[in-house]
Amino acid sequence: MIKGIIAIILLGFFGFHLVYADQILTTYRDDGNQTIFDGKWTFLQEWKRTSYNTSYGDTFVVRTGHDHKNLYVLIDFTAQQKFSKHSDFGIVCIDSKDDKDDQPQKDDYCFIVTLGSRNPITLQGGSSLEINNHYTRIENNPNLVAVGGTSDENDRYSPIPHTTYEFKIPVEIFGASDRYGFFAGAYVANENKMYSWPQDIKDDTIFHIPSDSSWGEMISPDKSLPEFPWPALALVSSVGLIIYLTRFRANLF
Repeated sequence: MIKGIIAIILLGFFGFHLVYADQILTTYRDDGNQTIFDGKWTFLQEWKRTSYNTSYGDTFVVRTGHDHKNLYVLIDFTAQQKFSKHSDFGIVCIDSKDDKDDQPQKDDYCFIVTLGSRNPITLQGGSSLEINNHYTRIENNPNLVAVGGTSDENDRYSPIPHTTYEFKIPVEIFGASDRYGFFAGAYVANENKMYSWPQDIKDDTIFHIPSDSSWGEMISPDKSLPEFPWPALALVSSVGLIIYLTRFRANLF
């Protein structure tokens, strides 16, 4: 009985989110205002204070960070060295509820910028039209920034020019949380293929956006907690119950 109660406590404390997914542990950065949004790694320290994740044998690099107000994402794709300006694009998608739906919902957002452009577009799920993969283009947040470009000699991963995409996405668009569904990709027009994190997700839709049920997760371990978080209260109460039951059982014998 006591073992069963302990198991319930652990589930309550750590949550019932048991579905496995690739994970990015994003981090707080206090130097976001120094980022130069020009579609490349401009100086050595520019993206250093962000988390580092890769796919495709470390040729697809995703750097993420936040300052509580904005999510910063860099896609650095060293393997792409043939370019199609305004046809290649970078994309970042957020599922604010991380509910792994098969069909995009209103809590799903994607941000796209083409190579050579500073004009991103924002897509929101929840459309009833299957022809557009259930996404609708909506007005950009005025503080949204995204740039698609090619690297130069300052790039941290390769001196050979390749595609890079920089994003500054206001958190207010999708709401603050310590866990999101997350997808990042670089579409290569010459190959008609999307390279992504997580790797090799099926993308047979018109926008090359896979179902968010296959996205990974982005977790913010340093997100501040409520003053009296319910999981902590449940833990304290349950520990007290275990102590009581243990003593009660001891008294019976």
